[in-house]
Amino acid sequence: MPGALKRIASIGGTVLCVVAAALLIARCIALGGSVAEQLSRISVARFAVALLLYLVGSVLLGFAWIVLVRTAAAGLPRALPLLRGHLRAQVAKYLPGNVFHFAYRHVAARREGVAHASLVAALALEAALLMAAAAIVALGVVSDPRIESVVPWARQFVWLAPALALLAWLALSFVAPRFGIPRAPLMQRAPQLALVLAINLVFFLLAGAALRELHTQADTIPFGAWCGWLALAWLVGYVTPGAPAGLGLREAILALGLSPVLGESEALALALVYRLVTVVADGVLAAVGFFLLREKTGDIAS
Repeated sequence: MPGALKRIASIGGTVLCVVAAALLIARCIALGGSVAEQLSRISVARFAVALLLYLVGSVLLGFAWIVLVRTAAAGLPRALPLLRGHLRAQVAKYLPGNVFHFAYRHVAARREGVAHASLVAALALEAALLMAAAAIVALGVVSDPRIESVVPWARQFVWLAPALALLAWLALSFVAPRFGIPRAPLMQRAPQLALVLAINLVFFLLAGAALRELHTQADTIPFGAWCGWLALAWLVGYVTPGAPAGLGLREAILALGLSPVLGESEALALALVYRLVTVVADGVLAAVGFFLLREKTGDIAS
């Protein structure tokens, strides 16, 4: 994509985030005390459990990143520095542009001797497999007619996105070697990519479980619907250029999906508290990366 188009897309995505956030704030103000009442019902214990579930899922994504880098590099760069870079980068996703967390991980892995081409391939594989997993989980809710009025492209994208996993596998074997990625037999890398796809699916199930945990009567909505709306909200935020951590957009999709059953006030409250869960989790992960996983003299390869 040319630079001018990238800037336009990024600005457009940022504007969408601002508009979505403004609309959410306006609705919260209009609903007044009812949203505050719903927020007060979410206990500290439920918040803590939701946070733990999300943290576990996020750490699993860190291990998936290690697998992807090693797969694309056809070698064994040290696992701990790759995990450390992944954890530290979590707070960078909130910066305008929504690209700095990718850049930080790229730089961290380059210090381990991983080639630029291999890292580009690893990031592309990560994106494809995350979108494929999110789309698979979101299949159960994407047919909701209300989605058409908010994100008209989402239905078609979700139906097609699972194919990205297959395309990623084929591209790694037949296209990537032209750009300097080490060649390998087609089936040799399939187990690693399948493992990453499975980890991604587990992440979205854990993230959906975290959202569900925040509700006092979780059985009001089937578990698959909790996960489906969460995955769809994540996907919309992920593919929108320039949207820092999908801010505003993800909350809007969650509120849209949950409000018919829970009511608008409760759906908004859950979306807002879930955002707080993810922000706190990303802060905790970054702190672990910076302070508990600091590189020490004499670190050995893992």
